[in-house]
Amino acid sequence: MKTLKLVLLVLLGLLLVSCATTKKDAATVSASTEWRIKSLEESFLNIREQQRRMADENALAQDKIDQRLASLETEIAGLRTGGVVESPAESTQGSPSDNGWVTDLKPEDDGWVDGQKAPAISKAQSNEDKPWAEVPQPPAVIPAPEVIQRSAAKTPVTSKPVKSPSGAKGLYDAGLSQYNAEQFDASRVTFDQFLKKYPNNDLAANALYWKGETYYSQKDYAQAILTFKEVTGRFPKHHKSASALLKIGMSYDKVGDSDNSIFYLRALVEDFPKSAAATLGRKELVRLGG
Repeated sequence: MKTLKLVLLVLLGLLLVSCATTKKDAATVSASTEWRIKSLEESFLNIREQQRRMADENALAQDKIDQRLASLETEIAGLRTGGVVESPAESTQGSPSDNGWVTDLKPEDDGWVDGQKAPAISKAQSNEDKPWAEVPQPPAVIPAPEVIQRSAAKTPVTSKPVKSPSGAKGLYDAGLSQYNAEQFDASRVTFDQFLKKYPNNDLAANALYWKGETYYSQKDYAQAILTFKEVTGRFPKHHKSASALLKIGMSYDKVGDSDNSIFYLRALVEDFPKSAAATLGRKELVRLGG
């Protein structure tokens, strides 16, 4: 009888050890799976961002090529215009309009109206410098250099924030003003300075949220998602977390990940049901079919 009890106790101990090992293995597998999912998600976002940047770079390169071609065509047109007046063969064929010339030159009326006159022909042939002296206008009208100058002047985004804001509120207001002026890089630098200097300030959640908005405004949706997630992680009960959840869902939708978009929009509606962001989130869910 004692031997039977001893055997039963041994079997029970082995069963308990087996259950504990199974639970531990299950927890390890779950943690490993969660890490792999997070890693895949970040890799997906990085790939999407690289594709977007490559598309932007290709578009910019194509614009520069088009501008250069337009510049060269204008210069060639100017050179051809000057050569037409000097050519004796072409000047003896009649009026310029008969040959389809396009020019901004303004020579004497006799040279154009009565091109068959011997004095006008000999005048054009004898004075070779005269046509070029009257053609400084085509190069000056070339639009390409002006376009390049405007584009260069349009992006003097200073990476320096306002130097002398007074206190936390002044620094925060400076970053917000830069954001409203579409100086997104400078605004982000200012908000980073605020978060480094005043990490526990009441406006820290707001500053971090607007930092995410600078990325979203620049269509850098991968960085926007990571920054908005930092808002919800550091300030889960703050009202800005509701707006951050909305923007996370919208950012995932922008990169084509509707599943994650629906997931975070549902989290917004459940955690902050009475917020203004939740109202917009419900509309997005209807649109996405979630």
